[in-house]
Amino acid sequence: MTGTSENTPLPHAASYFPLQDGIYDVNPALKDFGVDLGNTAADQQVFQLDENFTVYRQVKLDARQERLSKYYRTQMLSTEVLISILRFIIERLTLEHPDLFQLNSQSEKDIALYCKLTDETLVFDQKLRFIKVERNGPAPSPDYHDTLDALACQIQEDMVIISKSPFGRDWLAAVHLCQANNWAAEEKIGQSFQSIHEPVAGIHNSKRDAEAIVNTIVKKGPFLRFVWDLTPEANLNQHPRPCLSSTGSKKNKTRFDPHHPSLYLRVERQVLWPFPEQQAALFTIRTYLTNCYQIRDNREQNEQLVSALNSMTKEQLKYKCLNKNRKPVVEWLTGIYSGKKANQTLKKAIHYLYRKR
Repeated sequence: MTGTSENTPLPHAASYFPLQDGIYDVNPALKDFGVDLGNTAADQQVFQLDENFTVYRQVKLDARQERLSKYYRTQMLSTEVLISILRFIIERLTLEHPDLFQLNSQSEKDIALYCKLTDETLVFDQKLRFIKVERNGPAPSPDYHDTLDALACQIQEDMVIISKSPFGRDWLAAVHLCQANNWAAEEKIGQSFQSIHEPVAGIHNSKRDAEAIVNTIVKKGPFLRFVWDLTPEANLNQHPRPCLSSTGSKKNKTRFDPHHPSLYLRVERQVLWPFPEQQAALFTIRTYLTNCYQIRDNREQNEQLVSALNSMTKEQLKYKCLNKNRKPVVEWLTGIYSGKKANQTLKKAIHYLYRKR
């Protein structure tokens, strides 16, 4: 059985634009998972696989080669939680993509998952402990560390696991984050939900609020939410880096230049899946990048993005590193329409003069 992403037809990527309200909002805004957002089958999937699979996988392989512990960490991840989530991942992959993932028993003791896009067979024992990988091509460097690492390299999403103790304490128990959006796995591992979100400007983040959110995502759901950002970079992996409006020696490189614009809308589709019996939740994070030239040419989306930017407080602008860039960004986004409007006015005036003659 052979196959790779190069010769396997895959669908176009799903498209999400979570700014329809024209308001910047950092609160959870949980939706029911599976709601139709115009992407047909993809909206029903936890793990979306599309024509960009090779790009996403390469980002993960490059990050792992740089230093695996920079992007993959676990802390106090119980065996019970891990097995339940691994089983869920495998079941969803074979359910959502039966033509791309096949599960077989190699023996009474071993389980094998064939992954068509990578042409790899992952072999586990009955407790889903990683045994080996069978492949025809070269091995990644370093090779897979464990089952969670191996599965993470077969999908386009990043993954996060939150656990909660019987006494109410919650913590980040695992994070496989190769498409980082200005936060680091090794810094956040082990922290509580409240601590992780403490830097977020404008969020309701009291201890009581944080506990309520954790209880909801652990016991209810599954849920879906979106997070968006603007970035000058087209890179999926944006591990902590200079802000868009950082000052100092890198100022000229990071300030938005409307004459030579480089601007992307970065959207994260987050699926939150509960494991109430284990008091845990799995977050999957799928990142999409859209060149803002496309948004600039779409009047409705343009107006919604401009409205959202104008709704941001000073604290939120600073947090998003847009405090010195909102004005030039908004002017660049709206300039195309002010120019078109002027041209239309001129054409109407000329037409009127000819009619007068």
